[in-house]
Amino acid sequence: MTTHKAKLAKNPLSLVSAAILTSLLAGCATREATLPNDVTTALASAFTRGDVDACTNLYSDDAEIISNEGPAVRGKDAIAKFFKDQVAREILFATDSAVSVVNGTLAMDQGTYRVRNVTRGVDVEYGSYMNVWRLEKGQWRVFRSMYNVTMGPKVHVSVGPETDDMPVEHASS
Repeated sequence: MTTHKAKLAKNPLSLVSAAILTSLLAGCATREATLPNDVTTALASAFTRGDVDACTNLYSDDAEIISNEGPAVRGKDAIAKFFKDQVAREILFATDSAVSVVNGTLAMDQGTYRVRNVTRGVDVEYGSYMNVWRLEKGQWRVFRSMYNVTMGPKVHVSVGPETDDMPVEHASS
């Protein structure tokens, strides 16, 4: 081992190459890439515009939406139906990305979301989300989308007229 160190010290070019390689590797290890803001806000923007097609096109063909509110939504056709049932012009959908990390062709975005009925001026749902993105042909697409509803619509057990439509806290999973 000592002879190898001695050879490296005697050859300035090897020493410079080793220093450059070390600094490049250190730069890779310490540099943390994040998703661009226009990617992490694309779904909220499309949803708020009422653009079901734009919402759907953000997802890969084999994507899944996973929630504590029901069964997983799998595939592009099911995702299109999901958004057709969810998107409405009187609904504002907003996200606040807290963590975003990119590693090659995969990325993760995690934060909170809020759904607001702008006609009534009241939040109707909020919770946490995590999206796993995959770079496909130069475009980031959601591969897995997971969300947990913290507050959502109140469940009514009465058969009488519904007058209380305020959200209710959900139990943590």
